[in-house]
Order: sequence, then structure tokens, then C-alpha cells
Amino acid sequence: MGKGSSASLSSCNSNNDDMPSMIVFDLDDCLWTPEMHELSGMPSIPVEGPLDPSDNNSELGTVGMKVPSRRRRGNNKGFDWGGYANDDGEEVVELYPGARLVLREMATNPKYAAVKIAVASSSLEPSYSRACIDGIEIVDGVTMKDMISYSQIGRDGQLTSRKTSHFKLLQAQSGIPYDEMLFFDDCNWGDHVGDLQDAFGVTGIRTPQGLQVDEFHQGLEKYRSRRK
Repeated sequence: MGKGSSASLSSCNSNNDDMPSMIVFDLDDCLWTPEMHELSGMPSIPVEGPLDPSDNNSELGTVGMKVPSRRRRGNNKGFDWGGYANDDGEEVVELYPGARLVLREMATNPKYAAVKIAVASSSLEPSYSRACIDGIEIVDGVTMKDMISYSQIGRDGQLTSRKTSHFKLLQAQSGIPYDEMLFFDDCNWGDHVGDLQDAFGVTGIRTPQGLQVDEFHQGLEKYRSRRK
């Protein structure tokens, strides 16, 4: 299935009592691809497809958000794209298969019912990120926005390129102690996982190829081990 894919979540046997109070995800290159700064404009067009990446016959929904194509000025033959385009020449933001499987599990399995979901992203285009969160569905009729309780996106105002700034606000918003949080980040532009562990004691897992199911399991196990 490629980057960000892995096996089924059915092998996870974690105990509800061992769950983090909040699971925090990075966005660019962790949950989805491409990064927002690579796009030429707002991803505003819904892209339909099977909501379950392991079953092409599953219910259809919005699996991505596409940037409208724009003709280059003075050139009627070409299109003006950003730094990223898929094989069809389109700019489409889509979840990694593993990330989609993880979020579908969290949306449907009762053992995650008490776990809050948050996002912490230093996106250079926070409005693009929010458009994707608003539009992308996880299960039929449930978008990412519906699942996310807290979000800190960007790097201006109180937010900087360090995720410690995002977590300070997430902790203040939620009241959840840092040691009851689990964080996933690609860490391709800096070791945010290590930084947060050193600063606040947040348990984290690096996802350099996009979130995979086995990395999600590793995170839950690491969290349980640190809580013992």
C-alpha cells in the first residue's frame, strides 16, 4: 500500500485503563501528504474515494482535498502548480493509508471513546490545514474536524516552530497533564518528539514515512511502559 501503510489494527489488545488521555498528531508528513507549503493554493475541492484504504468496495466519501487548477498567465497550454503534484498532475492532499486506518479505528472502536484527539502543527499555511481537516472524512459523515477536540496549527502569535509552544496551549485548553499525552510526529524537520519528552515528559513516536499502524501500536505500548 506504500508510504504510511501497515497491517490491520485488529492485533491491538490495549486495555482501556492504559490509554492516554489525549493523543496528539502532527499533520504534514505524519497524517497526510503533501505539506501545505508545497501547494499552490487552497485545497477546496473534495475528492471522493473508498473511506477504508484496505477495501476498495467500502463506502465512498471525501478522502482528499484538491487545489483548483490555474492556467499560467500568458500560457494557455500549461497549468500553474505548486511544488507538488500527483501522477495525474493534480494537487491532492490525502491521508496516508496507515493514518486513515488509525483514525478509522479511533472513530469506531469504543475503547478509544474517552481518548481526546488533538493536532499540533507548525504549518506555514494553517488555513489550508483547516480546510483539509474540515473536508476529509474518516467514516461516513464523520470528518477529521468532528474527531478533533483541540488544535494548535501554525507558527505565529503564541505559536513558534517548536512544538513546545503548541503543547503549552493544548495543555492549558484541555487541562490534561503532559504525562497523559501521546504524540506522533514525522520529525523530518527537527526532533519534536525528543524536544517534548525533554521539556514536558510527553511520550512520543517518530513517523518519518507517515504514520503507520505498527507505529501507532508502538506508541500505545511505549505510553503504557512509561506509565508503569
